[in-house]
Amino acid sequence: MFTLLSLLQTNYAGAQFRYGSTDEQTLLHPVDLTDHVRVLCWVMTTPANHETKARHVKQTWGRRCNKLLLMSSSEDAKVGTIALAGVGEGRQSLWNKTREAFRYVYEQHVNEYDWFLKADDDTYVIMENLRFFLYPYSPEFPIFFGSKFRYPEYVDQGYFSGGAGYVLSREALKRFAERALNNTETCSTAYDTEDLEMGRCMESVNVTAGDSRDLMGRKRFLPMEPLFHLTTNPAEDPDFWYKHYSFYEPFYGRNCCSDLAISFHYIQGLQMYVMDYLIYSLHPYGVYFRNPALPPKKSWDEALVVPGPYPLPSSTSTTTTTTTTTTEATTTTEQSETNAQSESSTTLDITQAIDALNDVSIEQSQIDHVVDRLLENNVFLEKMMEKLKSHNKSIS
Repeated sequence: MFTLLSLLQTNYAGAQFRYGSTDEQTLLHPVDLTDHVRVLCWVMTTPANHETKARHVKQTWGRRCNKLLLMSSSEDAKVGTIALAGVGEGRQSLWNKTREAFRYVYEQHVNEYDWFLKADDDTYVIMENLRFFLYPYSPEFPIFFGSKFRYPEYVDQGYFSGGAGYVLSREALKRFAERALNNTETCSTAYDTEDLEMGRCMESVNVTAGDSRDLMGRKRFLPMEPLFHLTTNPAEDPDFWYKHYSFYEPFYGRNCCSDLAISFHYIQGLQMYVMDYLIYSLHPYGVYFRNPALPPKKSWDEALVVPGPYPLPSSTSTTTTTTTTTTEATTTTEQSETNAQSESSTTLDITQAIDALNDVSIEQSQIDHVVDRLLENNVFLEKMMEKLKSHNKSIS
């Protein structure tokens, strides 16, 4: 274990650092990316929510956008909403509102900003983390990011949760507005599921649905509130929709979410101020977060590397029979499938960790994630040691 930690705690200039140490310059003078990664945020709201939700977005995380637009069906001078032409309210109108909002953004602002974020009025976004994540990507790449869901019968590459928010590059917005918006064959005006239809439209004009997870496979865009991701026990409801629709394996508990998470959904009204306080004002004495260095810029080929979906778990229910042998065989088969899927997931994490050791561009914060995982999970540690042994044999 100490050999492994020593390896992980060596940077690529060969110098040693002590785990938990800080770079004072980075700590005291973090890079402000506001002018380097320009993000226009538009928030979908409704007249009933102008005062109870939209106003609080405007006074909290919305202030950190380069530009904030509150899109509604009616103008409200007090809150500052924009009335979209020809849109109604209600769930059946979400897709049409989204279409018209992106049309407005394209016509008014496409050349003024680099990225274009859509969020709901109960979405909370950490803009600094969004800019940090987007920094390596060129806004001229046809790509967009969010919390990826699956619906292969309708869209092959997956789509992004509307509640968690999703962000389009400038080129992605151009393709949507210039090529998809008026093509009703591939971008329907009738279907009312906003996020799914958006995914289909983007796929039709070759906009890539990117992968926004961190090195450990933890999500940055979260489709639920923090409480759900931190405390849910998936065994209590194995058929819950999130597990089956999630494109990548969802995690729960302390390692549910990236340390540099970007968004959470279902943050209601005044809870926005609680999030603001906990993130920006509360500081535990003697505890510091080491700001990672800016990652290197990605090429388009690198941006196109998007892993496929994780295998869905098999049904855990069994049919009661009078034949004990049959029941035992069924249970054994299901247990083997579950173990194989768990092994596959762990192997993926280990492979990513091994790749981190060989990647000269890997960031220190990403190495820290691996160290944290090793210290917390003995099974992961044992499997990583086995993998390292075979890895060393292969290069010796």
